[in-house]
Amino acid sequence: MRRLVFALAVVVTAGLLTVLSAFAHHGWGSYDADKPMTVEAVIEEISLGNPHGHMMVTAGGRQWEITLAPLSRMTARGATAAVVAKGKTVKAHGYPKRDGTPEMRAEWIEVDSKRFELR
Repeated sequence: MRRLVFALAVVVTAGLLTVLSAFAHHGWGSYDADKPMTVEAVIEEISLGNPHGHMMVTAGGRQWEITLAPLSRMTARGATAAVVAKGKTVKAHGYPKRDGTPEMRAEWIEVDSKRFELR
């Protein structure tokens, strides 16, 4: 009986961990792929990491959070911390949040006239 209870506890715990990890990483459904946009501005803040990098820019009178690719993809495509640095001008193309929040998921960015595909 103890083995059955233990096995059941392991299965329930594994299931809960799977569900919680799925919620921890958001999907892309909250971004509107029907309304692509491009912003060009100076990078005010930058954070390259996992699961995604982020940068902050001010464009059109609003401060935008731009969601980037994971660190490994940024690095593999040449968009290293030295290239995508605070104070540089970036052109970012992607999709805005559906709810109007000034946030976008970048499909590509351009720094120093070089384009980096992120998806």
